[in-house]
Amino acid sequence: MSTAMDARARHLLKALVESYIADGQPVGSRQLARDAGLNVSAATVRNVMADLEDEGYLCAPHTSAGRVPTDLGYRFFIDALLHLVPLSPASSQLLLRRIGAHAPDADQVLHAATVVLSELTHMAGFVRVPRRAMRILRHVDFIAVRERQILAILVTDKGEVENRLIHTDRPMGAGELVQAANFFNATFTGKPLHEVTQSLHRELRQSRHEMDLILRSAMELGEDMLEMDQQRMLIEGEFQLLDLPDLAGGERLRELLEAVHRKRDLVNLLDASMLGSGVRIFVGNESGFAPLADCSLVTAPYVLDGEVAGVLGVIGPMRMPYQDIIPLVDNTARLLGHALSLPS
Repeated sequence: MSTAMDARARHLLKALVESYIADGQPVGSRQLARDAGLNVSAATVRNVMADLEDEGYLCAPHTSAGRVPTDLGYRFFIDALLHLVPLSPASSQLLLRRIGAHAPDADQVLHAATVVLSELTHMAGFVRVPRRAMRILRHVDFIAVRERQILAILVTDKGEVENRLIHTDRPMGAGELVQAANFFNATFTGKPLHEVTQSLHRELRQSRHEMDLILRSAMELGEDMLEMDQQRMLIEGEFQLLDLPDLAGGERLRELLEAVHRKRDLVNLLDASMLGSGVRIFVGNESGFAPLADCSLVTAPYVLDGEVAGVLGVIGPMRMPYQDIIPLVDNTARLLGHALSLPS
């Protein structure tokens, strides 16, 4: 059945997954025979369900005689049986209102996209903030805010201003910071940020002990500043996951919330999902990320200047209404890319 599932089995699997997504209750053969709309007996349905279980599409919870979909069952449902529902006019209008059809402040529109995804799904919405790797460095300033904290201000050729709070190993005076910024600007202004990052890694690896203090400080501050840019991710509504019965109360949920707070591993997963085009869905263990084993991740890339700049989506239980969430994530990604591409 795994290579060529017949029409009856497909119909019954679709009906079972839709029923389980709707009410969260394991589905028995009598209920499925009644709800599926096929003129077959409960015994026939029971045999088909047994075959589906043998193939790995269904499993039986210990507390019930009914069946629920496995990761593989959800995957087959999404790939072969799912009928998407067009985004409702109300949701479309809300997206337009929140993300905007006018020139936005980039940080505000990224935050708005994250919030609206969470509000419309009642799950965790996220946006991978665009990397600035292809932008050209125009100017950098370093300003002391506390004894061992430096505010780095980076300006790109597009007029984007980015602030980074950097923690240092030692106090640095105002004069020293001015010298560091002057050196950094004289060396790297006009270069793409990815080239600046590569140069910093190379120079610091080869010459860290030979540099004078100002040069080394400038290089290390710049490296810290650009390294932080690689890990930027906005997430909203993660605590809504606490209210979802499929996830609530388990050790896995605690691990997931910790991973969301830490972000680094999630960022790496999202960066991998940017390599494809269109909506991508990771069901359960497909992500290869243990804290997501009980979850699904629905993602879509957004495009700036003809290139994929980031990815957005939602994290929720595997038992989610994919037919609604996939179009929502897809449309949000398109609108976000359009809004960020508008002239400021």
